[in-house]
Amino acid sequence: MMDPLDAIRRDPPNVWLTSFYGFDPANWGYLGFSTPGQRKGFIARSEPGVLVVVYGTGTAAPDELGKVIGVLQCSHRVNSAKAFMSPVAWAAKERSAESAGKWELGVKAIRAWRVAPESRPLIAEFANVTYTPGRGQAIGSQGMPLTAAEARKLLDIDLQEVPVFGEIPVIEAAFGKGSDVLSPTKPGPVSQNPFMVREAEGPKSLYILVLDGDTAAFLGRDDSGQKIIKVGVSITPVGRCDDHNRALPRGVFSWRVLRSNDNVGAEPFPRSRAAIEGETEMKRVLVAHGQSLGGEFFLAGDQAIDRAWKSGMKKANEWASL
Repeated sequence: MMDPLDAIRRDPPNVWLTSFYGFDPANWGYLGFSTPGQRKGFIARSEPGVLVVVYGTGTAAPDELGKVIGVLQCSHRVNSAKAFMSPVAWAAKERSAESAGKWELGVKAIRAWRVAPESRPLIAEFANVTYTPGRGQAIGSQGMPLTAAEARKLLDIDLQEVPVFGEIPVIEAAFGKGSDVLSPTKPGPVSQNPFMVREAEGPKSLYILVLDGDTAAFLGRDDSGQKIIKVGVSITPVGRCDDHNRALPRGVFSWRVLRSNDNVGAEPFPRSRAAIEGETEMKRVLVAHGQSLGGEFFLAGDQAIDRAWKSGMKKANEWASL
């Protein structure tokens, strides 16, 4: 897989341009196409590890329209959009008249970076050769390769690595110049890149955190006796719980580990892929039997939580046995 800096410095660069209605790779972990020919054309003209620069269009937030908002690094792994999206995002996509039935042919993203909101460049200035208003529809539907000069502009943009659906979690990240942030990530439990920390490949546990405190007060509405929870995967669920508590001011609210492999007496799953599939299954159940509060957060009753946990563990164990 080509690393990001090689993709930029290659002649011609392995860097493309497209447009999205927003940038949310933690839930939309793919680059989508509407026809087989469009997807085949992208794969034929790019290499695995291709960078895709994204600018805001359509129903994107007003401060994102016409500006560069993110960068995806894509593999050449293909599947349906549903396979590369969180269940929450898939359900929302199919409910929306703007997106239902669109962008169904996916190419999997493996890494992603968002552009610092204060310094998002205008697409007309960033891609001054490739982009014109008349090419907007073609760029959005099939993408276009950037010139070498345009691709190198990524090295001077302020970027922050963000999670991608179906990939190893990004635990902590800081903004930095593209020339630093896009450097190859070294293997091991802690990246050698000072701008990003990512959990290493290896044994992972599923977990469910619960937010202790007055749930109705936190929501600003009746909670119907349900709990605010967060689902995820980690080498150390207790450590992740501690991380979330450090992000809260001291007060009556705090996160607690409600379920994890360790507290139910199960061994961690030997590969991250099994745990990630289990996490996706938990989200699917909670979308159906609870309420999404965005991303990995849900409002759910005890019965739905128990159902999600059992279903997620079953799915993860199935993947672990493959």
